[in-house]
Amino acid sequence: MEGISNLKIKNKLIGIILLVTIFILAIAFTSIIIFEKTTRLNSLRNEIANAARIAADPLVGALDFGTEAEIAGALSSLEGVTAIKNFYVFDKKNTPVVLRNRSDADKIEPPVIEHIDKQKQTIDIKGKFITVYQPILFKTKYSGMLFLRASTSELDQKIKSLVYFMILLILVLIILSVILAEMLQGIISKPVLNLVDAAKKISAEGNYTIRVQKENNDEIGMLYDAFNDLMEQVLNRNIERDRVEGELKNAQFFLSSVIESMPTLLITIDEIGKITQWNKATARITRIEAAEAVGKNFWEILPDFGELKEPISKISDAENWQEFYKKPIKLKDETYYFNGSIFPLKDRTTPGKSRYVIMLNNITEIELKERLLRQSQKMETVGNLAGGLAHDFNNVLGGIIGTISLFKYKVTKNKEITRQETEKYFNTIEESANRASDMVQHLLSLTRRQELAVTPTDLNTTIKSIVKICKNTFDKSIAINTEYFPGSAMTLADPTQVEQSLLNLCINASHAMTIMRKGNDKYGGTLNISVKKVVADKYFRRLHEEAAEPDYWDISVSDTGVGIDQKTLTKIFDPFFTTKTEGRGTGLGLSMVYNIIKQHNGFINVYSQEGFGATFHIYLPVLEGPIPKEEIDRREEVPHGEGLILVVDDEEVMRQTASSILNECGYSVKVAENGEEALQIFKKYKNEIKAVLLDMVMPRMSGQQTYIELVKIDKNIKVLLVSGFKQDDRVEAILKMGVKGFMQKPYTLVALADRLSQLINEE
Repeated sequence: MEGISNLKIKNKLIGIILLVTIFILAIAFTSIIIFEKTTRLNSLRNEIANAARIAADPLVGALDFGTEAEIAGALSSLEGVTAIKNFYVFDKKNTPVVLRNRSDADKIEPPVIEHIDKQKQTIDIKGKFITVYQPILFKTKYSGMLFLRASTSELDQKIKSLVYFMILLILVLIILSVILAEMLQGIISKPVLNLVDAAKKISAEGNYTIRVQKENNDEIGMLYDAFNDLMEQVLNRNIERDRVEGELKNAQFFLSSVIESMPTLLITIDEIGKITQWNKATARITRIEAAEAVGKNFWEILPDFGELKEPISKISDAENWQEFYKKPIKLKDETYYFNGSIFPLKDRTTPGKSRYVIMLNNITEIELKERLLRQSQKMETVGNLAGGLAHDFNNVLGGIIGTISLFKYKVTKNKEITRQETEKYFNTIEESANRASDMVQHLLSLTRRQELAVTPTDLNTTIKSIVKICKNTFDKSIAINTEYFPGSAMTLADPTQVEQSLLNLCINASHAMTIMRKGNDKYGGTLNISVKKVVADKYFRRLHEEAAEPDYWDISVSDTGVGIDQKTLTKIFDPFFTTKTEGRGTGLGLSMVYNIIKQHNGFINVYSQEGFGATFHIYLPVLEGPIPKEEIDRREEVPHGEGLILVVDDEEVMRQTASSILNECGYSVKVAENGEEALQIFKKYKNEIKAVLLDMVMPRMSGQQTYIELVKIDKNIKVLLVSGFKQDDRVEAILKMGVKGFMQKPYTLVALADRLSQLINEE
């Protein structure tokens, strides 16, 4: 095929015409020969058959009653048929009577005719002969058989002459085809060669102004016109290309300038993590120049960004990009916070290859300011609660002090105290103490600094906690109504921040029903808090454009206070905007609420009318799937043990309380009021001490320093750390060092005994 494609048009044209001519002539020749031979053979066959039938009629009587001479005379009609070479006559017994052969014929033996049909003519064509068996019948009665044998030699000779004539005709036509092809190639090839010469000249010189001159308006002329038009377009496109290339270079320079001047960190990597783009903002933050970074593996040059490897692995197409907010990343011993996105980059130059763009906005300064604002807002919330807490704390302390004073009075006066009265006094003290402990824990949780730590959270539980604080702190003129969701209302959230948001809304509602009222308005009102599940169907989404999840929890906080006018309503989420009098608020509360809910992939709406209260709706995504349940140990049995326990605490009351509890549980106790004393005791009794009850915060030597020194003495030491607050960086640090147990103050006899027993008995 390659050899044929390299032939000139002239040779291709000759070859095509010859092939077509030969093909047509071959079909015509074959058809004519077959037709002639068939026609002539059928004609000869019919002639012989008719001759046989004609000769058979006079033989009817001659064969039965005539002599041999009379029979031979009856066959005279066959003499005129030159093709018949042999004819024999058989009687009814199938015995040859007359045998006649032409002088130019081959003599043959009389055939055996016993099995030949005796009622109708039989014709057989084999080789160069036609054989006819003609029965001689008298009134359908068989009298004998006429045998004829004719030669087809003359017919074959005529066919052969026709073949010679056809071959001669084919040769003449082939010669004419070659001449025609020569003429045609002169008409076609010459203009094409002119076109080829022009194309070669353009290719060699790069001169697209060269044109070819047409002579006719035929197809070749049309080809010339198309060629000239193409050269004109190429010329124009080259001019346009030069212009576009100039603009493209300017655009590339502009884009490169934009990328390099962006404050956003912009990094592109390929599918194996090799860096292909590294702008100046990235170099400034990482202190690694682009020349050092490009071409190297991203995860190797910046292992601190390993947290981004998993999000990138989840990206499969342009619709599956990843976003993240406030992601902390440590670089050069400094922690930075980034908002960013990762998305795939389509590269048409290398189809099938994946590239990714990492865009990071450094929000470290903003995050630090927000933390200060959040902490300030928390302290504002604590300030708003302080009066109510002080009042409630006095009530709690009143219950404890009053009960103890009554109990002490009866003991000192030797008055009889029944078992029922004793249990009543202790129950009052225990309930008051638990209530005080609960209030302290809420305050500590509310005011602590922490990262956003999302966890499966039951909003019913969160609201119950808020309601407990509100009932303890709000003015008694405010009635609080609640409506909880049946079952668990689970969402993925930071419970402390959600609690802070709801508490802030409740405090604002209480102010709207008390201190913000004017003149003789009735003091107080009703605070309604509810949680329900809503489906984000098309109608819900039409009203709430922020909705992106299929289901939401709707947490409603409604009051009957002074309300908000429409002008103010548009500003309530702005930082530092407040309608309260000076000293009553900083204007940070609702701004923090808005940001916190936004971070939880939720949104907030407010409906209010001046003089008719306000209703805030917080929408948080529903958490689907199994709901984790905390195991609550409600056992009242006290686990007993034995052995020596070292109690280390700087507060004497806590040392005495712990000693009493441990003695009651069967342990013997050594006490130390600081870390130095604890080390001296441990060195002396280390083979007897089963465990150490270690306070976290102590003077002279902290709990962490004490633990480090104790481990130096005995690396297998068992320590139960105690502190008033677990969410403390110091507590977290010592737990990471290997401390196995933690107990939060205040603790009960059952809780301390159970936790200490677990610690001692664990392997």
